[in-house]
Amino acid sequence: MSPEQTDPFETALTALLAPLAKAMVARGVTIGPATEALKRALLQAAIEENPGKTTDSRVSLKTGIHRKDVKRLRSDENGSSLKKSVNATALAISYWATAPEFQSAEGTPRNLPRQGSEKEPGFDELVRLTRADMAPGTVLEALIDQGVVTELDDGFYRLLTHALLPAPGSAEQVAAYQATLSTHLSAATHNLIAPQGEALNFDRILRYSHLSEESVEALNRLTQEKAQMLLEEVNALAREMQMNDAEQTANGRFAFGAYVLPKKKPKSDEAAA
Repeated sequence: MSPEQTDPFETALTALLAPLAKAMVARGVTIGPATEALKRALLQAAIEENPGKTTDSRVSLKTGIHRKDVKRLRSDENGSSLKKSVNATALAISYWATAPEFQSAEGTPRNLPRQGSEKEPGFDELVRLTRADMAPGTVLEALIDQGVVTELDDGFYRLLTHALLPAPGSAEQVAAYQATLSTHLSAATHNLIAPQGEALNFDRILRYSHLSEESVEALNRLTQEKAQMLLEEVNALAREMQMNDAEQTANGRFAFGAYVLPKKKPKSDEAAA
């Protein structure tokens, strides 16, 4: 590429960052903390690209981050306890909603006591089966706080929803936003920079732009229904496989997601038409 040419990725960055910028403005995040976050991400990328060979000077040269900032960021731990909490609660919901031992005769999630017995499983056993790195009591408290689980008069706990839907704008929703988008972006980034001949991740999308409002609504309902069915099917199979692999030292990771973006004609466009 000649000096006069612009890397198309540099042009794409504006479009890629636009949704993040919209979220930043909505939540009051200014250029200062955004720059700090970018520095952290560039540092991590440089370390992952050349593990064991990343002196401060080398990272500075590769990323453009000043050496003093590289040194400071390397010594500053950035915890992920909230992300762990979201993952643990999502796993607990998944097992409770699909694992056969936690289902009633009618096929609905059982009401669970805190501690199980020979006759019936309990919530603590549920969390242990998920292999989540959090105490059962902490997971239960998080589920109750998020309105996913309620405690009954008899001391049992009832699952109120089959999906983790954090309150809009909550810290839990931010953690879910991070986990979902970073995973999808990681899959797409691998496809962008993978060496010739290396296997690529499945990443597809359909786009249509000349649809009536009724057609958009119909497609929205259909795709949400089909996606939810597939997610539940894969979830049940993955849960069973993980339980079968529990006795091995297996640490393979797998992620599968889906999203739907229905966009109606803006009111301003309708008025101008």
